[in-house]
Amino acid sequence: MNRGVNQLVGVAVILFSLSSCISKSPKEIGEGRIEYDIEYDTLTLSRVDKKILPSSLIVRFYNNNTINTIDALSGAVTISIISQPAKKEFTTMLKIFNKKLYYSEPYTNGHYPALYARIPKVNVDTLVKDFDYIGYKCKSVMGYFADNPERKFEIIYTKQIAIDNPNLNTPFESIDGVMLGFNLRFNNVEMKLRACNVTKENINADAFKIPEDYKKVDFQTMTDLIYLLQQ
Repeated sequence: MNRGVNQLVGVAVILFSLSSCISKSPKEIGEGRIEYDIEYDTLTLSRVDKKILPSSLIVRFYNNNTINTIDALSGAVTISIISQPAKKEFTTMLKIFNKKLYYSEPYTNGHYPALYARIPKVNVDTLVKDFDYIGYKCKSVMGYFADNPERKFEIIYTKQIAIDNPNLNTPFESIDGVMLGFNLRFNNVEMKLRACNVTKENINADAFKIPEDYKKVDFQTMTDLIYLLQQ
């Protein structure tokens, strides 16, 4: 009798141990931040000093509002894009040392904000795979910039982060989910971005407001300045 009980207890312990090792995906979250690492190929690093290239991207989100911020030159240069669906408005903010500029514009079909203005549309293959990435249930698909179909890259995206139309008015509009892995290309520099951390945290509504010390400019000025920074 005791032997039988001991065996049952042993089986229960083993089953519990096995179940505790199974990776459990988090529930859908609608507020927090995503941090991405940025990698470059050896050709880029052979001709551009890594210190002047963007090293990370941070996306903060709340109530479908998002702000994407990318830094370069150790924070001396910062580009942010605020998306506010309730206002149907994008804002591009640019900080170059102590110069702070912004440009706001309405959502317009087929039009990209200044940061993406010179990036070709991204096309995707039809083969989509289920994929687990940093604890999230994701899908993986191969994509390519429209002007270079031979150079494909992986796009990883999830529906477990609650942002509606997260890729609206970007070259990735066809991707129906929050991207945790993708490539960006600015002129001849291609960046590989991979999310390294997703954190559920409170995001203050002020994060989506334009700071008072930013000066308004027009679209062409903003686009030209961002283009010059990519040289």
